[in-house]
Amino acid sequence: MEWSKDSELKKLAKSKRIIDVAYALGMDLVKSGRNYTWKSHQGSFIISPEKNIFSWFSQGTDMRGKDSIALVQLIKGCSFKEALEFIAESKASVFKETTQAQKEFEYNLPEHSNFYFARQYLKEERGLSDDTIDFFLRQNVMALATNKNYQDGFTEPVIVFKNFDINGKMIGGARQGIFYNKRRHPEKGRMKKTLFRSDGTSGTWVDIGTKQQFKRSTPENPFKIIVFEAPIDMMSYYELHKEQLDNCRLVAMHGMNEAIISRNVLEALCLNEQEMNRVKGTESATSFLKKLDELQYSKNLEIVIATDNDSAGHQFFDSINLPHTKVVPHFAPLREGSLKADWNDQLKQVKASQKSVEPELVKAVSPEANRSKFPSIAELEM
Repeated sequence: MEWSKDSELKKLAKSKRIIDVAYALGMDLVKSGRNYTWKSHQGSFIISPEKNIFSWFSQGTDMRGKDSIALVQLIKGCSFKEALEFIAESKASVFKETTQAQKEFEYNLPEHSNFYFARQYLKEERGLSDDTIDFFLRQNVMALATNKNYQDGFTEPVIVFKNFDINGKMIGGARQGIFYNKRRHPEKGRMKKTLFRSDGTSGTWVDIGTKQQFKRSTPENPFKIIVFEAPIDMMSYYELHKEQLDNCRLVAMHGMNEAIISRNVLEALCLNEQEMNRVKGTESATSFLKKLDELQYSKNLEIVIATDNDSAGHQFFDSINLPHTKVVPHFAPLREGSLKADWNDQLKQVKASQKSVEPELVKAVSPEANRSKFPSIAELEM
């Protein structure tokens, strides 16, 4: 979609009912008088259909009286341009008060049997190793597929990062473009979008350890849920820290959303849907974590916030109000003079350091030296 059409897109976005946009985003809405509240933040997050605005009162004055474009940017963590395009693509979604749930997610992108172009992008552009790529492929959370633009028929290969529920059913995901195309993707140069009708409380996750192990967690060895904004940051973090990772679930949120953390804690600690329903009782999966904290039953749990090291990531960490639960930040270190860092930046920096260090080491050791004595990624980070 060209920039020349932005004024038309903006008019469409402004005319769209914010309640329909919230519906397309998969938000779980509850009627509250003339307004609606988001069930994940009941009482704090209010949508006013009459004024066509939303306010998130617990997030300060900057989150009051915002429009549908800002709502998409908030929930999806995307740019203004991408928010306009999402609203245009979701023009058929209409919220009705009698609607019990949004239409089910349908995955219909044709997948490739060969992952070659995706692997090339992840290795050459993102610095990921074959071992890391193969690990995530074995988890079945990503695939190479063809995306088709519904307006002009343009097709391009994308990596699909998949979201699954506790039953192993795919309920959403995100598309990451492979080839650079600034004309079609002026904001970032590559496509980066969630799949239409993705469940708004899911995320792309992998477990390191078993559910039986998670259940045996103790305050000394807690079950950890480590959350990221994007799947490639999750993959980068795994590569940097895989020797230390155990008894944990890694979750890419495709943005920042505390409800996703809550749902994943619940689903990771339950063996099946029946147990999950029994454990959460009358609570929703997205409010389960707050109830767990209120009852002070979270002593065997640790939440690690590994989002981008920038103002938004710090604000997200500060916004999590769980006084009885251990919530810790683990941000990628900032380079001198930089205001933002993520785990993919850190991975590429570490690998660049390795390349510059290794030739010097080769000169310093004898031919008989054991190559296992070369520094590991963890040592180079220190």
